[in-house]
Formats: sequence, structure tokens, C-alpha cells
Amino acid sequence: MRDVAFPLLGAMMDLDDPEDYTAAGIVGVGWASTGGESAAMFNENYLAADGIENCIRVLEQIDNEDIQNLDFVELNACSGGCVGGALTVSNPYIAQARLKSLRRYLPVSPNRPTDGVLPDSMLKKRPLEYTPSAQFSDDRDEAMHMLREMEDICRHLPGIDCGSCGAPTCMAFAEDIVKGETNADECTVIMRSLFHQTLSEHEQKAVMEKLKATGGMPDENA
Repeated sequence: MRDVAFPLLGAMMDLDDPEDYTAAGIVGVGWASTGGESAAMFNENYLAADGIENCIRVLEQIDNEDIQNLDFVELNACSGGCVGGALTVSNPYIAQARLKSLRRYLPVSPNRPTDGVLPDSMLKKRPLEYTPSAQFSDDRDEAMHMLREMEDICRHLPGIDCGSCGAPTCMAFAEDIVKGETNADECTVIMRSLFHQTLSEHEQKAVMEKLKATGGMPDENA
């Protein structure tokens, strides 16, 4: 992400005459943190939650009708909102503090069209198409096989949902592996464990060879 973010930032800073509607104010910048989208509605009848477990809990409560009469529900899988996501370039807490500081010197919303008409570039030309996100395959047998494979992979993952791999949960990471969109090497927890295991094995081997060289233990091949 760092390899992409900084070149993009440089290119954005080099724009000579950006369109007026691309400027962000307090409302726009606030979208990066939890509650920002809800605050942009200027409506107090909303609910905003972050963290994948909290989002699941809220959805279950809504489904059970424990939570009712809301005009808007904002759910962020990442803790703290997008600014706390796994792909944030800087430390999420530092980024959150920078957002708060930046908002002090911005207007509320500078990017409203002056004539009240949205530019054509902001309008979608094609109709929206439904794409099932959780469908493994059109073939039912193959889909069931991939589902079992995903569950098996998930059982071997740490299960701490740290997000370092780029997926919000270990289950989502296992799904990406089955779909061929990533591989198990992207799990930093597993790779760190394998690294320390390999390092320990090399250290033990070095100690054994040193003992043999100094006569501290007999050579097995002698």
C-alpha cells in the first residue's frame, strides 16, 4: 500500500486546476472515521458502529428487531472506521489525530455544485449489476467443496482477526485463499511463527555442530 499511496499522493498534489467538487470539507474528511457518514446526514436518528464483531452484533439485533426506528445505519468493519483499517499507510491513531486537526481549518462542505447540477463525470453511465460476493461457483458441488476447503483453512489460521493480511477476518482471508486471490504466506502471524521456528531449528543445529566440534558429544556417524 505504501508503494501505491505516495506516488498517487504526489500525482494528486501536481494537479494544476482540480475541479471544485473534488475539494473536501469537514463533512467529507469526517467519512474516514466512525460516525462521519452519519454526521453528514445532519440527522440524529442514526447508529454508527465499527469493528467486525460489533457490526455483526448490530446486524443481528436489527434482524431480531431489537433495534428499530433508525433512518441510517453506518457499519465499519475496521476499528475506528477507514482510518483504522489494515491498509492505512500511517499509524491509525496518528492518522485519526491528523484528521481531527485537519478538520479544524476546513469549511463544512466546499464541494457542492454551485448551480445545483451534478457534473456528468459524477453520474454512472451503466445500470448497477448484482454480483454475489459470497458465491464460490455456479456449480453447486464445486461451491460446497470450496466451502469445506475454506472452513478447513480457517481452522488452521490464528483466528485473531488482526487484519494484517488485508482481510477483515481470518474467515474472509480463508475465502480469499480458496478463490485464488491470495495465499497463506500473507498471514503475518503464521509467517512470524514459521520464522521463529526455523530460526530456533538453525540455532539448535549450530549448537549441536559446535558441541561435536569441541568433543562435547559423540558424532552419530562415528
